[in-house]
Amino acid sequence: MTSSRTRLAVLLMILCMILSLVIGVGSLISTGGRLRSALITAFSIPTLLVTFLDPLAMALEFIAVILVFAESRKMDGIHRTLASLALGFLIAWLTLNFGAFLPTSFMGLLSGSIEVVRLGLIIKSIAAILQYLIPLILIYGIAEPFERKILIPASILTVAGNFLLTFLPIWFVRITPTSLGGEAQIYRPLIEVDYLSQPYLTLLIIGYLGGILYLIAYISTYIKLRSLRRPSRSIRTTPYV
Repeated sequence: MTSSRTRLAVLLMILCMILSLVIGVGSLISTGGRLRSALITAFSIPTLLVTFLDPLAMALEFIAVILVFAESRKMDGIHRTLASLALGFLIAWLTLNFGAFLPTSFMGLLSGSIEVVRLGLIIKSIAAILQYLIPLILIYGIAEPFERKILIPASILTVAGNFLLTFLPIWFVRITPTSLGGEAQIYRPLIEVDYLSQPYLTLLIIGYLGGILYLIAYISTYIKLRSLRRPSRSIRTTPYV
């Protein structure tokens, strides 16, 4: 049996998905579907969206996973196993991003090695698969058959679309030197991707479709969990005094 913590976790995941959708759609619209390094400045809309909303979305997801994991300790069966796996995926994703992607990318930009820069981006793309699977395994053990039928294709579409959408442009990334004053210099990445061209447009649609299915499954689960919380009306048998 689930508690208010699980319901809160599902609600937090819904908010996290909505924020991620706002970041993605907002960035796409503001750039006209074309990602160019020259357009990504400190005060550009994509930068502002990622800076202010992405940390919030990450925090919501982290709290949600912790809440479900804590609640699952009181339960047996597949939900307990999957909740532990979800926490493991989240920790692994954070570790790969902060412990591998960031140091590798910084090393590549500092040394001017495009191979090292691309290696960092590959690590980031592969690590993202773990994050894409978290919504599936987080509630699969407590979801009804209807939601389970949605969660499976949602995960497949999300992984396939978003992974390839971030993986394919890696091979077109270039770097250019930037002076830091004097003889010191560092390199910065240059990338141009037209998301309105193929195969990016198809992958974009696939990824968003998976995200929408995830959102539908979570909203449906949240509604059903809330309905379980409402106590049934008992029949009063004692006379009024």
